[in-house]
Amino acid sequence: MIQIQQHVDARDIITLRKSCKGLHAATQQRTVWLNALRRMCWRHGVFAPSFPLEYMSIKELEHASLAPSRISSLIHKGALRSFVTRILEPRTPSIVSNVKTDLKCESTFLIPGGRFLVVNSYCHGICLWDLGIHAGKVPEFSPVDVIQQAGYEFLCTGPTRDGLGIVIVSYLKRWDDRTLVAHEIYPCTSNPKFACLGSIKYPNRIDDIDIPALSGELLVFKGSPSCIVVWNISLGAAVAWSYSESIYDNILISGDSIILVQEFKLSVWDIPPLLPLSKGDCKIVTHSPKYEVTHPFSSKGWWTSSVLSPWFSRINTPILFVIFGENDDQPIMVCYTLISITSSMDPTLPMVLPIKTGTALGLPAEAIIPTDIDICGCLQYCENELCRISLSGTQLMISLVTPPTSLNDVPPITSNLFNCRSDPLSCSFCAVSGRVVVVEAGCEDIRIMDYLAPPPS
Repeated sequence: MIQIQQHVDARDIITLRKSCKGLHAATQQRTVWLNALRRMCWRHGVFAPSFPLEYMSIKELEHASLAPSRISSLIHKGALRSFVTRILEPRTPSIVSNVKTDLKCESTFLIPGGRFLVVNSYCHGICLWDLGIHAGKVPEFSPVDVIQQAGYEFLCTGPTRDGLGIVIVSYLKRWDDRTLVAHEIYPCTSNPKFACLGSIKYPNRIDDIDIPALSGELLVFKGSPSCIVVWNISLGAAVAWSYSESIYDNILISGDSIILVQEFKLSVWDIPPLLPLSKGDCKIVTHSPKYEVTHPFSSKGWWTSSVLSPWFSRINTPILFVIFGENDDQPIMVCYTLISITSSMDPTLPMVLPIKTGTALGLPAEAIIPTDIDICGCLQYCENELCRISLSGTQLMISLVTPPTSLNDVPPITSNLFNCRSDPLSCSFCAVSGRVVVVEAGCEDIRIMDYLAPPPS
């Protein structure tokens, strides 16, 4: 019976527990919940070292394994309420000479799993904090470590190649320095320290660096009004090229190809050979897309898009990106995946094709309207549903959407997440742990809210 439960999800284990005494006893075994937690981490793109498996009780293993299904259930019931709200009180000195000030947060990001938090501050560098694995753990007063570079802005994050560390990419927002830097850290080791992996000087104007995509050691980002940069962080090699349209909304990386979600179309590009950096600079080449196709909103007003978090890059998921827009004044979400094709017989063919998988109706207008601040973030999965964060005035909302395979009759569920007292400067939500971190304008507090009660001691 234990062998059977090693191949089912956490929610199904609870169902089996209720069927008979024998299965009830089997579900109390530690090995059952160890496997359940590992499966949950894999399905949800979780940073697995967040959970110290050897030190967790059976109750803690069960709690963590079931967290996504419990969050989903609370949202569907309209019963999402913060169990506890805490204020992170940073005790880290300023890294700017002759400047003594409390930490003023500019942006935050919860590493999937909800335990580790990236905090960006101009005068205090980029800090990594350990918040604990659930609401019953007290956050540390001091950060795990700090990237001691004043003025750098957090750009994106992803897992290291072995999955045991965190890669953080940041850039210097100054006209006289166009440097972008990648660091890695293994936060669960005995003496975790940030180590610099490499840096690159990106082309042209600094105010235009935007829209990154990170997959393994490959970073793709917008480096100027019409320039795409591809950088292999570990090899110290890169390439850049211009493209015809000055507006695009998102980038995806798939093997040796990238996909741009552009103003009027989707375009697929093969990644050209990368060249060694010359004094930190990359070479700009002439390049053209292998495939282009219009998307449903290419001739209709405004639209926006969202891609799946880079933490899902190792997982075969049914939806990789979505485009939001309106059809007959009704908000809709069009879902896409990518399929690989064999192009060896015809070199003119692309290696991947974007394929529409279905359309979801019934989202509130606020869930599809782009905002001036990065509230929405990347798509996540919560159980088997796509999770989308949106902003309505000062109200943070959360929507769950069943991935459609055709015109979907299952309406999305939207629930209130948090009512801010003022405009939010930053918000990060982890669908796996039910944890939200919010920073509001005019307030220096880093507010941590847990929507699930901790497991019993």
